Amino acid sequence: MNQSTTASETLCFQCNLNKTSNGDEHSSFINTIKIHYPNAMLIDDFVFKTKELLIPRAFYPRVNTMCCVSLCRDEITSPFKNVIESIYGSAFSCGSLGGMLLCGRTGFSAAHSHVPIDDACLIYYCFTHIAINENGQIGSVLRNKTGMKQESSACGALVAFTRELKSGIRQPIHIDENDVEMTFLKKQLLNTLPTLAKQQTTLLEVTHTAYLTITSDLENHVIDDSKNHEKRQYALFTGVQIHGPNGHDYVWLGKSSFVKHGKLENFPFDNVNHK
Repeated sequence: MNQSTTASETLCFQCNLNKTSNGDEHSSFINTIKIHYPNAMLIDDFVFKTKELLIPRAFYPRVNTMCCVSLCRDEITSPFKNVIESIYGSAFSCGSLGGMLLCGRTGFSAAHSHVPIDDACLIYYCFTHIAINENGQIGSVLRNKTGMKQESSACGALVAFTRELKSGIRQPIHIDENDVEMTFLKKQLLNTLPTLAKQQTTLLEVTHTAYLTITSDLENHVIDDSKNHEKRQYALFTGVQIHGPNGHDYVWLGKSSFVKHGKLENFPFDNVNHK
């Protein structure tokens, strides 16, 4: 058996992680991601696939297209933005803790003023994030690139919020000027799904609610802008960025949409489940 054949046969078809002769090296991670984030893709494959799908719609990298990216401030989300910018050039940053869209009307207006009035294309990659370690534990990640020897949390803000929910959160949420992003995060997620306040809430539920909130906010802002720019095209991708073992990052795409003339339509993407 030649070397290339051996290598291909020892990669997991689901997530490209190495296998050993005794089974999957990260079988617990693989099983967890299959259950909770089916059809997740490596970030490089995902961004390349979106580019392939958008070029026939006249989204040309570094010609007429700008990307707007909303990811959590956490440094481990940066590989996603790096891949996007390697194809499209510098992206406009819309993100905050948890990947929430807190840039508001002024932020969106700024992004939309950085492209030509006519015939411009904008792509939005807006994702919250979560970690799954090699043992399949949700919310845990080893940040070995910073020299840490112990695991930490991702998303840290969503983990903290989940813990607060379990201990009994005080409502209504008041905006803390010393912790603006976190208090807005809590307020927005509870507005999206008030039942999060129950004490049995899990990190998976909180993360999914963040994805739903980001998606709704994004669509509202983009649809509003598109009504004033009839020739503009917008592609929207939202979901969850997943940090796996050994620094591998994945994307679970929750929804992909296309906006033009103030109208939102589903944008077909292979292997995506719209929820």
